[in-house]
Amino acid sequence: MTGLLKWLRWGCDGVESYSLQRKIFHVNVAALIAILSMAFFAVFNALTGNPALIRSNLLQIPFYFIVLVVPWLNRHGQAGMARWVLSLSITTAVSTNIWIANGSWLDLHFYFLLFALVGVVFFPIRQWASIVFLFVLNASLFIYCEYVGVKPDPTLFLLGENMTTMFRSAFVSTSLFTLLFITWLGEYVANRNERELEELSGMDMLTHLPNRRRMEQRLAETIAVSERTGQRGAVLFLDLDNFKPLNDEHGHAAGDLLLQEVAQRISGCIRKMDMAARFGGDEFVIMLSELGQEQEGARQRAAQVAEKIRIALAEPYLLDISSAGGDRESVKHRCSASIGVEMFVGGAMSEADILKRADAAMYQSKEHGRNKISFHEEKRHVWDNPELPTVV
Repeated sequence: MTGLLKWLRWGCDGVESYSLQRKIFHVNVAALIAILSMAFFAVFNALTGNPALIRSNLLQIPFYFIVLVVPWLNRHGQAGMARWVLSLSITTAVSTNIWIANGSWLDLHFYFLLFALVGVVFFPIRQWASIVFLFVLNASLFIYCEYVGVKPDPTLFLLGENMTTMFRSAFVSTSLFTLLFITWLGEYVANRNERELEELSGMDMLTHLPNRRRMEQRLAETIAVSERTGQRGAVLFLDLDNFKPLNDEHGHAAGDLLLQEVAQRISGCIRKMDMAARFGGDEFVIMLSELGQEQEGARQRAAQVAEKIRIALAEPYLLDISSAGGDRESVKHRCSASIGVEMFVGGAMSEADILKRADAAMYQSKEHGRNKISFHEEKRHVWDNPELPTVV
């Protein structure tokens, strides 16, 4: 199954546009459906022993190889050619079968209707001339076969009424199924891409933590919940104390490694319901929710988590970085953090005000010697205090 999915995505990694990736994927899926449909009807035709249907099988053989070229073209960056090869090869294959063997008697021409409608799925809208051409071509062939008709090979009349009805039902149902499946697939892939874009837009690509935008959204949601439930929360604004010297001495690659390690340590100190985000540079924000309805108890829990984070970040960092000559070296670095805390409950303050007050508290920690924890409202500081309860 993994190999099949990889095959269906051939060519998708060669383009950045999600829209074009979706169209390439559609073309590969349509090529797979075409091959499976031809193989299914080849077995069906052979079992009947009917000369006209066996001749139809023989006419299909070249088109197996042509359709197999479609994913190969996508894989080699020829997506435009792949669309044309698929569309014209299927139209030609159906036309050949109708005019040489089946006629329009078995309703095979419903495939013309399919490819008249799904052209827009294959081609970008900017190639509207191609979409219109394929629509007019296939729609004209469908109308001609439906209202004028093409005489079948006389040996087809040897098929019984039940067998004829079965073929007609199979051709119409598979063409309609293909149309519905490709339409559904388009919606599925589009929705998945939208979710991926939404996740990426709210994520810091270096640390894989939420970014400022996502944190502000989540904080607004938490404030709304707090207003309904009375549960208190806290925002911890954190700034690293010794980050710039590492960047200056060992380069930005070392700084990036440190930020990634900081993100991991912070994530290990909070609950799943809480959120840690990178605001930019060496600034991080942690939001704690559902700390209880009682003011002092909520403040104590916030202090416990802040202390746990402060201690974790003060531990030495061992960074494996590349030197100027390309060799790897391990750098031991110490980098504590100054933390500002702002408590909140209900909608008394906006998310912007809460963040501003937590930021101000963080600067109080800086002013009092760094590696400290400051609560904005209390104007007091908490640092490595042995009287703090043990954090579970």
